[in-house]
Amino acid sequence: MPKIIVFAVLAVLIFCFVPFLHQVNYNIRYTSYGIGGVMLFYSIYDYIFHASVEFLFDKKTNSIYKVYLFSIKKRLMALDEMTIINTAEYGDMTYAIGKKREQFLKNYPISDAFSGSKRSIKRETEYAEHILSPLLQFVNSP
Repeated sequence: MPKIIVFAVLAVLIFCFVPFLHQVNYNIRYTSYGIGGVMLFYSIYDYIFHASVEFLFDKKTNSIYKVYLFSIKKRLMALDEMTIINTAEYGDMTYAIGKKREQFLKNYPISDAFSGSKRSIKRETEYAEHILSPLLQFVNSP
């Protein structure tokens, strides 16, 4: 989420200050507009398809859904097919869900990244206690 905010703020700053820089070359000004546009597009895309995504675990239909920003639901798998794995990218560990026997081919992250710092270890412990354990109890209950 901080990356989205930083990119959006930088894009707004570019669009606010570049018009007042009259001494800057025409090409540099429009290159700055292009960079600002790309940053703004990336932050909007990242917010819609990554930051605002929720997962719905539905016992009635025995399914797990991925819910996007405008209440668009996509069925991912059945509850009894779900397994939780740890994935690591660039030294950060995240929890992800995937279908059994296919969890390493296609998985969906359900947590933020956890690094090795003390604060991150504390966040991971709280995540495991307050979110992961109740989730496993819900999925495994009849």
